[in-house]
Amino acid sequence: MNLHLVRHPAPILDKSYCYGRSDIAVAPETLALCCERVSRLLPSPVLLWTSPLQRCADLALALATTLGMSELGVDADLQEMDFGTWELRAWDDIAWDEVEAWNRDLLHHAPGGGETLLAMAARVWRCFDALRHQPDADCAVVSHGGPIRLLRACAAWHAEHDAKHADTPVAPDARALEAIALRAVADKRDIAFGEVITLTLAPPR
Repeated sequence: MNLHLVRHPAPILDKSYCYGRSDIAVAPETLALCCERVSRLLPSPVLLWTSPLQRCADLALALATTLGMSELGVDADLQEMDFGTWELRAWDDIAWDEVEAWNRDLLHHAPGGGETLLAMAARVWRCFDALRHQPDADCAVVSHGGPIRLLRACAAWHAEHDAKHADTPVAPDARALEAIALRAVADKRDIAFGEVITLTLAPPR
């Protein structure tokens, strides 16, 4: 199976603000240009899944129309991290000691009282596991930078550990989820708005 990970187009709110779970729109012209470009990079037919947040869902709907796909899956597990009280605040207005508290414990500290990275890793694994059991040869996921990094980390962990346990399918325990989350944190490569990253997954046993 080929899993095509698509980051949403640039939203109307710039990067000087903290936004994760907030539902930020995309300018119509930005959406149209992104759809035109991404549609040329995806195969057809392709099974489409998306985060419910409009910066992803609007692109997924446009791609479905362009590619002639009649079905579109929506999965809340593909949403970006919930930053709690940090949402929609300028990064410069968030107290440095709050940011440092998160930096000191990236796995277990919930920024702004929202969601921990470990909780996010668990839900993204749940989505990854469902996606890899889809019967389609190609699946495209429209999501956010954080979940895309975690999906890549899930795929890497699964490839490593599935090969070691040829007789029995494996699922991550609590320690493995921590390793997946930390692998995603270590992934420093910038993921551009509208970028498509393709992973090849082994079929489930």
